Amino acid sequence: MIPSVLVPISHKELLQLFRINSDKGDKIQEFEQKFSEYVRCEQAIATSSGIAALYTLLKASGLRRGDEIVVPAYTCESVPRLVMDMGLRINFVDIDKETFNISIEDLNSKISRKTKAIIAIHMFGNPCEMDEIMEIASNYNAVVIEDSAQCIGAEYKGKKTGTIGDAAFFSLNEGKPITTMGGGFIVTNDKRVAEKSRKIIDNFKEFNILKKIGVVSRLYAYYMLKNQFYYDLIYSMIESRRNNRRDKLKLANNLKFKFRYTDLQASIGLIQLSNLEKFNNVRIKNAKFLMDHLSIEGVHIPKISKQSKPIFLRFPLWFENITKEKRDNLIRELRESGIDAPVAYPNSLPKFFLSLDGFPNTEEVIIKTITLPVHPYVKENDLEKAVSIIKKFIGA
Repeated sequence: MIPSVLVPISHKELLQLFRINSDKGDKIQEFEQKFSEYVRCEQAIATSSGIAALYTLLKASGLRRGDEIVVPAYTCESVPRLVMDMGLRINFVDIDKETFNISIEDLNSKISRKTKAIIAIHMFGNPCEMDEIMEIASNYNAVVIEDSAQCIGAEYKGKKTGTIGDAAFFSLNEGKPITTMGGGFIVTNDKRVAEKSRKIIDNFKEFNILKKIGVVSRLYAYYMLKNQFYYDLIYSMIESRRNNRRDKLKLANNLKFKFRYTDLQASIGLIQLSNLEKFNNVRIKNAKFLMDHLSIEGVHIPKISKQSKPIFLRFPLWFENITKEKRDNLIRELRESGIDAPVAYPNSLPKFFLSLDGFPNTEEVIIKTITLPVHPYVKENDLEKAVSIIKKFIGA
C-alpha cells in the first residue's frame, strides 16, 4: 500500500547515522544557515520538534497564562493541546471549507481586544490569506505566528510561507515535506524574539544516547516504508497509533518535549533540504493531476489563491453528498486498491477539547473529507487508479 505521507530517504541520510556520538553543534549551525537562506528569513533556529518551536515562540513573544490565542477549529490536535497546557486561552475560529484554512469572515467576527496572538495555519501546504490576517491582527495589536509545519517551500505573493507573519514554526517530523526524524524550526526577522528563543532553548535538555538511538532506529524503519509490502505489514499498527495519539492528546501532556536538536538530525536535514525542491515539484505535479481529473460535480478540490503557490503535503477532497459511513467505505476501497487515503483530521477541535459546537464548516469537512497521497513515491498510474475509484464511487 502507498503511504498517505512519505518523504524519500536515501543511503546518504543513512550514512549520517555514524554521527551518533557527534554533537559539536557545527552541523546545526550549518543547517540553520541553509534553512534561513532557503526561506529568505534573517533568523532560523533549530528545535527538537515543531511543538517545541511553537512553545518557544509563544514564550518569546511574551504571551502569558490567561492570554487569548486564536486557533483554527480544524488542524492537528497537538497545537491546541499545547496552547491549553501552557495555560493560554483558546478562541477557536471556523475554517473556509473551500481552502481548509482559517475563515477570514469568522476571524473578523471573533477577534477582540483580548486577543494577543493568531496562529495562521497553512493547511495541507496551501497558504492562507496572509494579507487579510495581518491586517486584522494589526487592527487589534495581535501577533501572527504562522504554522508552516505542512508547507516548507510554499509561497504567498512570492514570499516563502513562514516569513510573512511576525514569526513562524516548521516541523521536521516524519509526516512533513522533509524529515529529520523529529525536529523543527523557528523563523523570524525579529532579533529580539530570536534572542529570547535561543535563551529558552538553551535551557532544554540534551538528547541522551537512548534518544539518539531512537532517531537512528526510526530513520531506518522509515527508509523501509518505501517498500509497500513493509507498509502493508505494519499498517494496522500505524492506524492504531493514529487513534491512540489522538486519545492521549485529549489529556494534558505536561510539556514533555523540552530537548535540544542534534548534529545527527541536522546532518540528515542538510541532505533533505537539498532535495526539497525536487520533492515539492513532484507533489505539485501530482496535485495538478488530481485537480485536472477530479474537478467534477459533487467533489470539492482545494481552492487556490492566484497569489499562492502551494506544495500540497497531501491532497484533501470533500464530497457534497456523503455520510461518514459512505466516506469510510470509499477509504476502504482505496486502501484495498493499495492507496492509503485517511481522513487526516477527524475532530472538530472545539468539540474535542471543549465540547463546543457552532463551527459548521469544520463540522462538515471532518465527515466529508479524505486525503490522497501526492508524495514523491506516488506514480501517475496510482493517481489514475484513485481517480477511477472516486469517479465510480460518486457515479461520475
